[in-house]
Amino acid sequence: MSETPGWFAQNGTALAVLVGFAIVMILSAWAANRRPVDRPGPVVIAVSFYATFLSTNTFLGQAWFGYKVGVAWLLAGGVFIVCAFVAWFVVARPMIRDAHRVLGNVQDLDQITVPEYLRRKYGRPAIGYVSAGIVFFASLLYMLAVFKGIGHIFSRILHVSYETAVLSVLVLVAAYTSWGMIRAILHTDVMQGVVMAGGVMALFFACVKRADWALVADSVDLDASGRVLGSALLQWDTLMSPLLIVGLSLGTGINLMVAPRLVVRFLLFRHAGESEIRRAKWLTVALMSLTIPLVFVLGILAHGIIPQAESQFYFQHTDEVVPYLVEKLFGSFWGAVVLAGFLSAALSSIDSVLHVAGSALVVAVWANWRPRTPGAVIGRLQRAVMIPVAAAPAIAALHPPADIVPLTAMSGALFGGCFFPALIIGLWSKGPGRGAVLASIVAGGSAVIAWSLGLARILSLESVHPVFAGLLASTAVYACSRPRADPSEVTRPGAGP
Repeated sequence: MSETPGWFAQNGTALAVLVGFAIVMILSAWAANRRPVDRPGPVVIAVSFYATFLSTNTFLGQAWFGYKVGVAWLLAGGVFIVCAFVAWFVVARPMIRDAHRVLGNVQDLDQITVPEYLRRKYGRPAIGYVSAGIVFFASLLYMLAVFKGIGHIFSRILHVSYETAVLSVLVLVAAYTSWGMIRAILHTDVMQGVVMAGGVMALFFACVKRADWALVADSVDLDASGRVLGSALLQWDTLMSPLLIVGLSLGTGINLMVAPRLVVRFLLFRHAGESEIRRAKWLTVALMSLTIPLVFVLGILAHGIIPQAESQFYFQHTDEVVPYLVEKLFGSFWGAVVLAGFLSAALSSIDSVLHVAGSALVVAVWANWRPRTPGAVIGRLQRAVMIPVAAAPAIAALHPPADIVPLTAMSGALFGGCFFPALIIGLWSKGPGRGAVLASIVAGGSAVIAWSLGLARILSLESVHPVFAGLLASTAVYACSRPRADPSEVTRPGAGP
């Protein structure tokens, strides 16, 4: 970052807004530590769930992928809303009741993790260890995508290098997450969710006002191959296969039911009553149904704003469409406010993913390997491990291996392919024995990786997303296994402790 007076004169307003935002995040973590919340209420759970799912991967990557594929990308937004509805209106109540039965009265919220829940539910340590490894690896992919997205918009607004932007976000998120842990995450998510929704609406209305609608309907922009788009933006099957779009979006939408950073909120809500669950599900789905359509139409509107001479560049770098529009449509102050909204989206996801990844190593691996370790030591180790776990994907994001959408979809495919039977089907099914549950997890992960490494090409099924291969493999292994012989092992949603 240049330290010349010219830089401060140009960016002083934006810098002041963002510094104020960072101070509020740190104070929020401090307040959460002073007033611990052992039983988060429905509003906290709902807004935290919403803010954690809709990260910069959605706002910068997936939403702006619509710049490349046009109106067909709205199918992805529809998939997200449907998945949110299923997660809360079908899965939430039985999983919350099952968490009450399995986890009982665990007092330390930081000790509640998905691998530990699966280990206790199925009574096999290997399930916890393998689940922790998958959670850790897939979470690193997701954090890498988040760091990449926020790095672009942060650098564009503050006129600093991409590297400086990524490392600045790393310092902030590592500081308040390792300090306040899950209580700070829940506490800050509420504020971040409000700021994020405000930023989305501001950007949407700015784009609606400034877009040339004639250019959207009959675009003169060039696609990646140099051809004029014409009316292709408003055609459902011209720029990308609808089946491929559904696969890509399902790779992320499946996270709403199986991603550990979201599932853990159901586990934290295990003492909720019927009315609390009802309020939380309606609020979550309403927030997502309001925000997602506003965001997913922005990539299409951008063709009425970005000059034709620059269109081919943005076809190849869709992650940078949002930073361009924020810089073009807003002044320094309001640009910084919108940036704070997207920074909120990044932090509200990355802190939860960071906590999940670090806790998987400490709680699901170390604490079970060393069962006599005092709880205070485990707590300190959890806090300490957050820093290197956050640093690894941030450093990788300095030279990212792929765009936001494929990284996010790959992460979601691993979660869906590995955990869907164990987490979701197991809520209702008598299911297989413990060994078969572990086999289904391994089969799903192996199928996702094999499909991504070339099996799809060998079978000439490149349009089929890896999440489908993983779901098919894990569900087949789960379904074909012998049912449990001991009825006492059956998990009954809603059963009391």
